[in-house]
Amino acid sequence: IATLTVPRMRTDPGDGAAHSEEVATLLPTLLADAPGALVLFTSWRQLRDVVRRLPAPLQARMKIQGDASKQALLTAHREAVDAGKQSVLVGLASFAEGVDLPDDYCRHVVIAKLPFAVPDDPVDQAMAEWAEAQGRNAFFDIAVPDAALRLVQACGRLIRHERDYGRITLLDRRVITRRYGQRLLDSLPPFRRELDVSL
Repeated sequence: IATLTVPRMRTDPGDGAAHSEEVATLLPTLLADAPGALVLFTSWRQLRDVVRRLPAPLQARMKIQGDASKQALLTAHREAVDAGKQSVLVGLASFAEGVDLPDDYCRHVVIAKLPFAVPDDPVDQAMAEWAEAQGRNAFFDIAVPDAALRLVQACGRLIRHERDYGRITLLDRRVITRRYGQRLLDSLPPFRRELDVSL
């Protein structure tokens, strides 16, 4: 029903500029054949940086968060797909939950990077300090489970009913190269996996 692909990449999000450049290079091919697609970012900075690097014809097919209300973008996206045109929704976390895009409205979800919380959030900082005071590892005990939940929500935009199908592409090799990656993969439904493949 769904395939999770993690392509072989030269960069990871630790080098923000290089990662954005590689994501922008990959997106035109990734989005070439899906009638409807959703591209998710974790920051406005990367969203804008990647979009400005994309070819104009692809930009023209995009409905980008911030250009109109969420509801207006979703309506325009559905109308374009219904008219037989390709449409790509581009957004942040608010598009990773509570968005219903069954069938051709979303055949491909592209996740630019793992959805870890912003490290300077004061609530997260307080939670981390509390965990460490208890002798726990704040990253593994709080940040990783939180990212796993967000990742499950993002992937959940793809399959909206039992006959639905499509592809999820995660453009973050840390899910393979870092110790916490297996925990994140284990949190996901039993998608068919293509890990570290060439596109």
